[in-house]
Amino acid sequence: MVDNRRIRNGIVVLVGVFFLTACAGSKVSLTQPLAHSPQSISRIAIVPGSGVLGEAISVELFNRGLTVIDSNEATTILARAGLKEFEITSSQGFAALQEKGIDAVLAVKAVDAKDGTPESASVRITNTSGGHIIAAITWQNGWGGQRGSVMDRVMRKNLSEAANEIAGELIKRLNHNY
Repeated sequence: MVDNRRIRNGIVVLVGVFFLTACAGSKVSLTQPLAHSPQSISRIAIVPGSGVLGEAISVELFNRGLTVIDSNEATTILARAGLKEFEITSSQGFAALQEKGIDAVLAVKAVDAKDGTPESASVRITNTSGGHIIAAITWQNGWGGQRGSVMDRVMRKNLSEAANEIAGELIKRLNHNY
C-alpha cells in the first residue's frame, strides 16, 4: 500500500514537472540602445501601418504620460510637407515631424494568431532628431499545450495585456536612456 502511494505521488510530481515545462509565459527581448537622445521623449507619433497592436501600445504609452500622435495625424503632417506616408522614417519625414514638436516615432510589426490574439511583435522607437533607434524590443506571446486548450488560454495574453506589457518595457527603456 505504501509503495503504491509513493509511485502515485512520484507520477503526480513527474506529470507536474512535464506540465510546467510544457507551458511558457510571454517573452520580451530587449536590445541595447543604439544611441542616447539628448532630449527626453514626451511626444511620439505612430508609424502608419503599425496595426491594431501599435494603436493599443500607443494607448498604453498615453496612459503612462506620453503625448501620442496617431497615425492619421502623422500622415497628415507628412502630406502637408509633400511627403508620402512611407517616408515617415526618412530624414525629410523626421524633419517634418520634429518641426511639429514630435520627439520620436513608434513602429510596430506584429503577427496575429488565428484566434486574433497577438503572436509576436517587433517594436522600435526612433528619435526624430537624428533617426537613431532609442528603444527596441521583440515580444512573443506565451503558450501552454494544445492551441485553444484551457491552459493555452490561461498562458496567452490578449491584445490589451500584450500592449500593456510591451508599453511597460518601452517606458523602462526610455527612462533608462535618460
